[in-house]
Amino acid sequence: MGFLGFILSVLLVLINSQNNLACAQNCWRNTPCRSIQQASFPGEWEANIFAPSSRAVSPSALLDYHSGEHVSSWNGKTALGRDRIGLVLDFGREVGGIATIDYNVFSVEGNGAIGIAFTEAKNWIGPDSDYSSGNGAFSDGALYANFSKVGNFNYIMPDEYLRGGFRYMTLFLVAEAASISINNVTLEIAFQPTWANLQAYQGYFHSSDALLNKIWYSGAYTLQTASIPPSTGRAWPAPASGWSEVGELGPGYTILTDGAKRDRTVWPGDLGVAVPAAAYSTGDLESVKNGLQAMYDDQNSSTGQFPFSGPPLMATGSDTYHMWTLIGTYNYVLYSDDTDFLRANWESYIAAMSFILDQVTDSGLLFVKSDTADWGRFDANGTLTSAQSLLYRSLVTGATLASWLGDTDGQGETWLQKASEIQDLTNAKLWDASAGAFYDAVERPDIHSQDGNSLAVLFGIVNASSTKATDISSYLTQNWTPIGAQCPELSGEISPFISSFEIQMHLLAGETQRALDLIRTSWGWYLNNPNGTQSTMIEGYLTDGTFGYRYNAGYGTYSMTSHSHGWSTGPVTALTEHILGLSITGRAGKTWRLAPQPGDLTSAEGGFTTKLGEFSARWSLDANGSFKLDYQTPEGTTGDVVLPMATDKAARNVLVDGASPTKRSSWAILGSREARKVVRIRGDGGKHSIFIK
Repeated sequence: MGFLGFILSVLLVLINSQNNLACAQNCWRNTPCRSIQQASFPGEWEANIFAPSSRAVSPSALLDYHSGEHVSSWNGKTALGRDRIGLVLDFGREVGGIATIDYNVFSVEGNGAIGIAFTEAKNWIGPDSDYSSGNGAFSDGALYANFSKVGNFNYIMPDEYLRGGFRYMTLFLVAEAASISINNVTLEIAFQPTWANLQAYQGYFHSSDALLNKIWYSGAYTLQTASIPPSTGRAWPAPASGWSEVGELGPGYTILTDGAKRDRTVWPGDLGVAVPAAAYSTGDLESVKNGLQAMYDDQNSSTGQFPFSGPPLMATGSDTYHMWTLIGTYNYVLYSDDTDFLRANWESYIAAMSFILDQVTDSGLLFVKSDTADWGRFDANGTLTSAQSLLYRSLVTGATLASWLGDTDGQGETWLQKASEIQDLTNAKLWDASAGAFYDAVERPDIHSQDGNSLAVLFGIVNASSTKATDISSYLTQNWTPIGAQCPELSGEISPFISSFEIQMHLLAGETQRALDLIRTSWGWYLNNPNGTQSTMIEGYLTDGTFGYRYNAGYGTYSMTSHSHGWSTGPVTALTEHILGLSITGRAGKTWRLAPQPGDLTSAEGGFTTKLGEFSARWSLDANGSFKLDYQTPEGTTGDVVLPMATDKAARNVLVDGASPTKRSSWAILGSREARKVVRIRGDGGKHSIFIK
């Protein structure tokens, strides 16, 4: 190497060092940054991203301490004293992390303090933070920046009091007599800790409906706020007062939990919605992997049962959440193609499958033995339709996982046979033909549950193209209210978790408009609610429009509700997989499906990224009925393009890349009912265009 070459190599080292330093400065504390730094699909849709452009954020507005009314934009400075004992800082969206407050004390008699309280919803602004810790106090209280003399001061929240989710920060003066000036307030964002660029989404969605676009991005942002440093979980046992975020959750540098404020714990049921949504939006599967690994690491070595929740909470005894870990394993490997993870945990997976199969009784159906160890329903005991659906899905996906590992012992075939038995018995013993829906359980024929009926279609207990699926779709609309679907098994409550399955069920059943209507009335209602975060997806709410989800079923207070909860992010998957129509069917997208469902939309586009590359599609529907579809998938992949046809005749007017489909395209008319005629075209990877006159 010559002198010039040596100089160039030194410069490159210095440049790389600076780049690494910049990356480290933008990720959370000492967390290593992931390699991806930019969004995969830049465009106008990025205006809908709720994630801030920097990890350091400031309030956007100043609100009145008593009324919560808007006073002014926040300019970084205001006074507290006799005339103003408190103020509310509005960050304009859900945030979370460590706050720093710069202030000046002009006068004080004795000792004084600035109280600092946090809340996600506007309802609870004031001197007490909303409830998150579980210590029974029904309020987390406040932090205090103490002072006893004049001067300039800087208060930084202790790390253990990190506040994972809030929109509003209340500052109030505690002193006999004092005059102070708040000079600056900043927050260091703690979530999505391995990202230097919080807006570097690996997926996108954009349509002719602005509300649906915002809903999709609120789901993506919800998942970001729930992806946290593994050492900042909710402490358990709970502290005697206040809150503490020092819980150790699992391996790695980032982990996907249930919610930003609460519980900040891995719950495998939540992953049932959050994993596909993350794959299609942020693309963050690292957090997913670490959450699942926590389940495997804490599996009961004697019985094979997975925990109900991860550490440190470590709830146990849930058969349904046990199966969600099995299903979550399949989902993760499907989107990531991480067969090394699967192989490393395969013996544990087999033990887990054996455990749940041992719970099948002489009736041939799974009998769940716990009243409360489920997602929150009032009664989770008995031969639930939801439990049979989960078992069926676990067995079918388990057989697929076995095939991905070679399946030399025929394990998959055994599981498929058992799945077929479960499917037949569920239809025989739990179907109520008079109602056109499944019973909640053999023991509860008076209830036709939202979870059981939605999952029965979504997971294949009934064929999505069957009249049973159509009947279920119609039946569930009886539970609809102007602000969402009431849950019969949790009366008086609306669960976006279970509704996430319902909207996907309607789409699979071909009831596109029903799904769009429910997304708008439920998720749209919350997103536009002036008392909510207007940026994330809520855990649940009451049919009267208040935020008291499960206040009378374990939570004890309305403010316990999480306003940024990953289990509510089903619209992300529904809009990508069904409305846009682009979904993964083989590992990392080796095979895929493109089946747009326009509903009342005139256009949609979107995409996502896997280890194989970028997948994207764009369609538009003209007033004259012409339909144009463009898509691009990685070379070497294959998929089915499924297009809705009004009649068989319309298929003769299909053009692929400007010409009629050839025999190589393997196109054919499919569909079990006249209203659902489709054209299927076997597509290769690359860039293609389809036009229907």
